[in-house]
Amino acid sequence: MSTTNKPTPGESPRPQSKGTGSALMAGSLVKPPYNPYAWFEGDNLSPTQAALRMSNEHLERRLIKLQVNSARLQRELLLLQQHIKEFHHPLFETWEADILTRFIEVAHAYQARKLATGVSIGEDNVAERECISRGYVNAAKHVEEETVERLGLSEKYHQALLRYEEVAAYRSPNPFQTETPFARWLIEEKENRPEKYAFWSKLYPVCYGRSVERSASMF
Repeated sequence: MSTTNKPTPGESPRPQSKGTGSALMAGSLVKPPYNPYAWFEGDNLSPTQAALRMSNEHLERRLIKLQVNSARLQRELLLLQQHIKEFHHPLFETWEADILTRFIEVAHAYQARKLATGVSIGEDNVAERECISRGYVNAAKHVEEETVERLGLSEKYHQALLRYEEVAAYRSPNPFQTETPFARWLIEEKENRPEKYAFWSKLYPVCYGRSVERSASMF
């Protein structure tokens, strides 16, 4: 059943339905099924062709992402290689540990005292390596600043002894074992690494009783 409203002048009457009116909109509320290839319908592509295109575009995006990541990794690798090259020789930790070990021995002999664990100098073949290393680490902490100064060295050498624990594990059984290789490397790198040369070469007369040049010439 329908009723008509009173029309205004010049307007034809419109039918008005009674009820909710939901039946008129029911068809328009149904969503169409999802079609992932709808974007390609304008290109007159079959579903197979559209799927292939989507797959190719996905692969292209992944390829671009991989290329970006690869370029970033190459830059990081280059920086790492440059850092390693500019830093020091692969055996530098052993050289550093050995000359500092000898420095500890000289300093404690100069202080007329044994190493902190009671292990005397030259007994490395008696005690276990780890025990000896701990002994040297403790001994390094007991080297007095006044002793370093009396040996003609500055405070930075005392600071180096406090860092001995970082390299103690790399030490050789005999600290004289790497005297010559380290000296030769220092002389070779004198121009490229003047700060390293200046620091470590000054320890040679104290630790080995001869200059770095003389140590480098030994066989």
